[in-house]
Amino acid sequence: MTPFGEAATPFDERVEAVVAAMPELAGEVVRYGLAAAPVASPIHRATASDCVRLERRAGPPVFLKIRHPDCAADVSPVAAAAAAKAAAVGVGPNVTSAIDGALALDFLPEPWRYARVGDLQDGAVMAETMAAKKRLHESGTIGWRFDPFQRTRALATEAVAIHAPLPDDVDRLVEACALAGGAIEAAGVDLAFCHNDEVASNVMIGDGVQLVDFDLAGDNDRWFDVGALVNETCAFEAERWAAIELYAGRCDQRLYNRCRLYGAVDDVMWGLWGVVRAVASGRSGVEFYKYGTWRLSHARVTLAERGFEEWLRRL
Repeated sequence: MTPFGEAATPFDERVEAVVAAMPELAGEVVRYGLAAAPVASPIHRATASDCVRLERRAGPPVFLKIRHPDCAADVSPVAAAAAAKAAAVGVGPNVTSAIDGALALDFLPEPWRYARVGDLQDGAVMAETMAAKKRLHESGTIGWRFDPFQRTRALATEAVAIHAPLPDDVDRLVEACALAGGAIEAAGVDLAFCHNDEVASNVMIGDGVQLVDFDLAGDNDRWFDVGALVNETCAFEAERWAAIELYAGRCDQRLYNRCRLYGAVDDVMWGLWGVVRAVASGRSGVEFYKYGTWRLSHARVTLAERGFEEWLRRL
């Protein structure tokens, strides 16, 4: 931990400048240190922001996120409000302070830890996670639309513009997402406040479950949250049906089809993100490209399933 006021690196200088700009924290922080190193593969966490643990003169530690400029497009304009809304409904840590580009929250100490995919494959943990998502969805919209299909198109356009090294079949994957978007729009969407980022590490487990990282939060189809989480966690059809039932109390073929489509779209969206950030980001040591190509590979398998056309037709 670095004593506050003894900045010796660019990272230290960033932290101290942000803390000084937060009235709730200025003059209160005595030391600080990296809370989570950025990793894109095999897990995906702490890539959009520096994550810092702040020790205060009085009171518990604070978790500070300082956004990286190269990931500014990966953070919604309502991210701070979304984190506060999640805290208000009891499914996320309290927000301590927020300024443009930085967010401070209550630090979740041990035994809290971020979840791995294997944790979410436990039925009890998955049930708690789905219940937390449902509380978000039932809390009322937040007023900013997150559209996974629009984000996928934008990332595909950016990838071409910066000459990112894309797989030969990426156009087919993007076209399949467009088909899914058209089918889902025709079937109808009811907007709800959604997390929109279903990577396992955005679930904290300890004394229950807490959701973190609301960088992409906004109003969306709740089944995107469910479908993307099922896609992240479940490898087999029976597991997918069971997970959807945990959320909805039932699972019919139409719900299953919608969730499968959303899972594939989430893969393509994050796959393109990884490939784009590998080229556009100046940071070395973060395996953006490896993560992106893995997600595109996963999407390729899903979209090649013989049930894909049936998913499109029965929504």
